[in-house]
Order: sequence, then structure tokens, then C-alpha cells
Amino acid sequence: MSKAVYLHEPNPSNKRQLKELVEILGSYNNIGITKVENIASKTIQRIRHDMRGETVLKIAKNTLMRLALEEAAKKDKGLSKLLDYIQGSCAFIFTNGNPFKVANYLEKKKIPTAAKEGQIAPKDISISARDTGFAPGPVIGELQSIGLLTRIEGGTIKIIEDAVVCKAGDKVSKTLTNVLNRLGIEPFDAGLSVDVIYSAGNLMVHDDLIVDFDEIMNNLVKAHQDAVALSLGANIPMKENIDQLLGRTLREALSLAIETNFITPETAGTILAKTQLEAMILAKAIATQDPSIIPPELLAATQAVAATTTTPEPSTPEPEEEEEEEDSGMGSLFG
Repeated sequence: MSKAVYLHEPNPSNKRQLKELVEILGSYNNIGITKVENIASKTIQRIRHDMRGETVLKIAKNTLMRLALEEAAKKDKGLSKLLDYIQGSCAFIFTNGNPFKVANYLEKKKIPTAAKEGQIAPKDISISARDTGFAPGPVIGELQSIGLLTRIEGGTIKIIEDAVVCKAGDKVSKTLTNVLNRLGIEPFDAGLSVDVIYSAGNLMVHDDLIVDFDEIMNNLVKAHQDAVALSLGANIPMKENIDQLLGRTLREALSLAIETNFITPETAGTILAKTQLEAMILAKAIATQDPSIIPPELLAATQAVAATTTTPEPSTPEPEEEEEEEDSGMGSLFG
């Protein structure tokens, strides 16, 4: 790659700016390049204000940016990797914070903006099928000239198919600009977008920097839940599951102790109650054969338990059954 050179002695202002850029390049851990084309100065000032204290944005001529990188690369050769990304209107972005956080913050701060005549489209421009609300007239020729299929229906012009009307990298025509404005379509986003960041000797391009933090967090939460569930199933004690493991173990121990009649302070009441119930059931069974064997007080208790546990709830006879019983009763009177 050819180095940036001045054909004449730079003026004092450029010298100061170059010196400042070189110093800043050596002061930050993360150095990025961002495009500033078609961005209003108010938008840049707002972003600078919002990120004050975390990020520094420096706009300079491309020649100065290249010279600064070449000078700084004498101490950190990796900085020369950024030279390929200085194209068009761009700026340095510096931060010692998390580069992913910075890139995603700037991406979320973008706002929809209208296309301008002669502008290079940063992405494809699409127009979806719709009722334009336009009355039939010369406008139908404009719509068709940019590649839209139309028809007149119900007194208005309708776009009958989705269409890409401008490819990324193409110039936006005057006709397309007029159509987009009339349809109220703002196809682009205004704001800074980090093209690349140099960090610890590595280059991270835009697509690598933009991540869905919500999705990542949801995946981490699910992974944590799955790990805890697995540890519970495998009885592996850890900070997150120790209470559940101890609680489950206690319940299983109590259940086993009660089943085997192993008396402890925790199981004594349940085992005695179970034993008493079994004794009452046995006494009832014996009483059906020979009530004299059972002590009177135990026999009375057995009968009381039987009354409270075996007394069936009264049922309401079916109407047809009542009629049959009434018929039977009348037959017995005359029979």
C-alpha cells in the first residue's frame, strides 16, 4: 500500500491536528473507523454528547488520518490494518471501554432518513405492494419508470408486487427520490456505524461487532437453568442447587424412615399414627369374627372409626327407579 504524503509543507493547523491524532492513537485500547457521510452535524454533536466520557470521535481529512496511522504504526504495526478502511467521509472513534457495547449503542441510535438525489445507496431500497392512494395521472409513469408494476383499482393506483428499486452501491435518481418522498418512505438510517475496530492486535468488522445482547442473555439463562437441572438429576452439589438437593434428600429420607418404621423425632408422630390406624383396621377385622376378643373401649373406637370412614354418602335415586319402586309397592297392595 502506498503511503500518504503531502505534496507541500502542511500548514500549522494540520500539523497540530496530526500530532493530536498520533497521540490519541497511542492512548486508547480500541480504535475504530466510522463513516460520516450524509450525517447532519447536529446528529454528530448529539452522539458526541451522549457518549461523552466513554468514546471520543475525531473527524479529519483522509490524508491526515492515514499519516497519523502510519506514524502510530511505528509503535504498533497492527494499526496499519486500518488504512484500507479509510475511504470516503470517515472518522476515528476511540474508546477504552467494551468495543461491542460502543458499536451496538451507535447502531441502536440510528434514525430513519429520506434518500437524497445522487446519494450512493448503502443498501437495497425496496418498495412493497400497496395502495398508493394516488389518483390516476402522470405519477403512474414515474412509478413504472423505477420498475414498479401497477394497476388502477377503485379509483387509485396500486403497486401490485414488491420490488427492489435501487441496489446497494447505485446512485439514487431524482425520480426515485420523488417517488419515495411521495410514498413517505425513509429507506436509510442516519447515524454512525462502526465499520471496523482494532483491538489488541485484531480487527473486528461491523458484522462481528453487532450482536443481539438480549438473545445472548436468554441463551445464557437457559444454559444456566439446564445446567442446574442436570446437576440436580446427577446429585452434584453446587451453590445454585444445594438448597434443593438438601430439601429433596430430606424428603426422601423421611419417606424411607416412615416406610421402614424407623423412629426419629421427625417421623415418630407419623409412624405412631400409621401404627394406630393399622391396629384399628386389624381390630375391626377381628371383631367381625369374634367381638368378645376385643376390649370394649377398643371395639367402640373401631366402630367410631368405621362410622367416619365407611359411611356412604346418600344418593338420590333415579326418577325411573322411583317409578318402578312405586309400581312394585302398589302391586303388593293388590296382590
